[in-house]
Amino acid sequence: MKDKFLIGELSTLFNISTDTLRYYDKIGLLKPDYDQKNGYRYYSIRNFFKLSRILFLKQLDISLDDIKKYMNHKNTTNLLKLLKKKEEQIDKKINHLTNLKKKINSKIELFNSIGEDINQIRVEKIPERKGVFLDTYNGENNSKIKQSLKINGRYMKNSSWLIEGQVYTSVFKSNILKGNVNQFRYFVEVLSVEDPFYGQLECIPQNEYACIVFLGPYIKIDEYYKVLIQWIQENGYEIIGDSIEKNIVDYDFSDYEEEYISEIQIPIQKPRDGYIDT
Repeated sequence: MKDKFLIGELSTLFNISTDTLRYYDKIGLLKPDYDQKNGYRYYSIRNFFKLSRILFLKQLDISLDDIKKYMNHKNTTNLLKLLKKKEEQIDKKINHLTNLKKKINSKIELFNSIGEDINQIRVEKIPERKGVFLDTYNGENNSKIKQSLKINGRYMKNSSWLIEGQVYTSVFKSNILKGNVNQFRYFVEVLSVEDPFYGQLECIPQNEYACIVFLGPYIKIDEYYKVLIQWIQENGYEIIGDSIEKNIVDYDFSDYEEEYISEIQIPIQKPRDGYIDT
């Protein structure tokens, strides 16, 4: 037996468990010889080198299934295919992790900049947004919300709700002018979708918006609407559309209302020929 290894010897040499070797045996990846008399598993020198190749490929995070397929049809062409397939998987993973890092950095930058923006009114040009409006108010009818979510389910996987953890609400211009800002509808922004029906989504056109970020419970939002509307009027602008409310931190991100962060965006423009739309 000088030219063979017991299962314990092989596991020690490669620093893997005997259970791993037994599993490789079970799936037909590395079959030892058996002594029918004592029930011992014996591994040949050839198996020793085969195991080293298996573990090398496994270190590359290649699946055992792919390793087994390759081991059953070993040649340089299949080896190259195996490595290229893994390279493609790694590239996809790198892109995925890069996008995750961008999202994390975006949130961190957002929180770091919040302190400067709190209670400060600014005018910002916001690009076109496409998505779906859920025409229910105040969440009073959950069955309607559920129905609307199901109808628009095709877009949800590409929405800002899932991709950025972002929730938007919207108040009609007519209600803003009446001071009734507690009736809203949800807006699900669709960030990217390859779909022939993408053009059927509702569009919020690019425009300048008067914006204000505030800290604290959502119930205070009507106070900030009043401040923002007054600023719009005093600076010679007119409101030209429905508002968008961006809940940056809400009850799903914090249990403390004093930590809630919200932003109101109201589309504005300078009146034409001195005419102000009311």
